[in-house]
Amino acid sequence: MTVSYDFSGQTALVTGAGHGMGALIAARLASGRAHVILNYCRDSERAEATLQQIIADGGSAELVRANVADHEAVVAMFDRVRERHERLHILVNNAASGAMAPFTSLTEKHLMRAVTTNYLGPLWCASEAVRSMPPGAAIVNISATGANFVLPGYAGVGPSKAALEALTRYLAAEFGPKGIRVNAASAGPLDSEAAERFPDAARLRSALESVTPLRRLGTPAELANVAIFLASSEASWISGQTVIADGGFLAAPLGPEASPR
Repeated sequence: MTVSYDFSGQTALVTGAGHGMGALIAARLASGRAHVILNYCRDSERAEATLQQIIADGGSAELVRANVADHEAVVAMFDRVRERHERLHILVNNAASGAMAPFTSLTEKHLMRAVTTNYLGPLWCASEAVRSMPPGAAIVNISATGANFVLPGYAGVGPSKAALEALTRYLAAEFGPKGIRVNAASAGPLDSEAAERFPDAARLRSALESVTPLRRLGTPAELANVAIFLASSEASWISGQTVIADGGFLAAPLGPEASPR
């Protein structure tokens, strides 16, 4: 079930919103009557298609192109946003990057791309966004449970997501006195395009389903539900938290009782 929230009069910026999870979150914000700024980096055609779909559905949105892994580009993006909008009420740090491979196959370039996109990018975006955020504003970082357990082939991403969750707590402590909440929305492996990039994806999927209490992978919409809730006033007393939607994976028992039924 999709729950609707009222974001009337609010402006939201979603990074990596040209397609996938970011586009889904942006559409949900727009359906709640927020004006949504869709950040994208490379695929202008998909970003434009996302924009036009939101508008066709009655939403209000615009595009802004910037690579969040480039500090100067982030500063320039928020300068443009401030020129057009007096206040920013919601920031969703969704943009992510990382090679799906074991550590022994990763290069320094792989690791630095993950760190700059998944950790430094959200830090830079939050630092710029807070300059025009009023009390009651919210920042939501998109994480993954690979930050908390070892997932085969996720070595190039998981540690940077763990850093993002730590950053969430530190930003919540620093921005809290301004009345700004900072949280992370995290999910177990999802039935998504990204899941297909894992090494031996079909076998990994079967293994994860077998040990997850709900016996399935999650969907992008289910993670989007968590992100939208955290961005809403319904989560007004939640800050510095990582809210996990994983079908019970992290609570699954070890041993024979965890075998498929």
